[in-house]
Amino acid sequence: MVSSEQNIPPQVTSQEQFGRQARFYTESIVHSSGESLQVVQDWASRGQYALVGDIGTGTGFTAFAVAPYADLVLAVDITPAMLMETRKQVTQRGLSNLGYVLAASEQLPFQDGSLDLLTCRTAAHHFQDLHKAVSEWHRVIAPEAVLIMADTSCPEDVSTADWMNDVEERRDPSHVLNLSPSEWISLLESKGFLITDTALAPVPMEFDDWVRRSGTPEPVVEGLRRDFLNASPEAVEAFHIRQDDAGSIHFQWTCVVARALRQS
Repeated sequence: MVSSEQNIPPQVTSQEQFGRQARFYTESIVHSSGESLQVVQDWASRGQYALVGDIGTGTGFTAFAVAPYADLVLAVDITPAMLMETRKQVTQRGLSNLGYVLAASEQLPFQDGSLDLLTCRTAAHHFQDLHKAVSEWHRVIAPEAVLIMADTSCPEDVSTADWMNDVEERRDPSHVLNLSPSEWISLLESKGFLITDTALAPVPMEFDDWVRRSGTPEPVVEGLRRDFLNASPEAVEAFHIRQDDAGSIHFQWTCVVARALRQS
């Protein structure tokens, strides 16, 4: 079912980025908690699953959230350092039903129709070929099995979407693209999924924590800070950008969460 030796496509940017910054993601409140994680867990709790794959697991928080509903959860990531952080957390939490798979999202080492639940949270905007990755999701889960995905999404408005993707890419070169909620629904349906539930979850952010987590170089940080402080009224409204009395910049991304069934 799972092969330990895979020809993983070269995604050096993601591997270098998350290998270097893995411990910061273990400490990240954005990744370890929040409304999107709660929605994923609530939807997963509707069933019990023999085999679950958590794709782009990072430091494992989504895998931990769905573990109570599974016989076995396979935490999948392309970055060895992330899987090492996941393993540390598993030991600390005393979990016994997690396994680890080093693999790219576009080339999953699972048999066709082998997963009963597939989850992917706050990872898809880093995938080098999102369409191929979603096709892989469809391939590896069983007919009528469940997909639960969550990812930060851009607004439907093109100009504010472009602004968001620009600042994200400059902050973290492994960023590829945030889709809007409607683009996500369209993509999932085009790949053979039937959407059963959708939700939007706010993701509160603080600028200094945001750039620290990604290890953004200081000259880039200063340029991003200027862009936030001089953002257009449309961007300020869309992302709730504000500066507090201490000078800290706060803003908010939106996470789209979708539950879907694989259609035969």
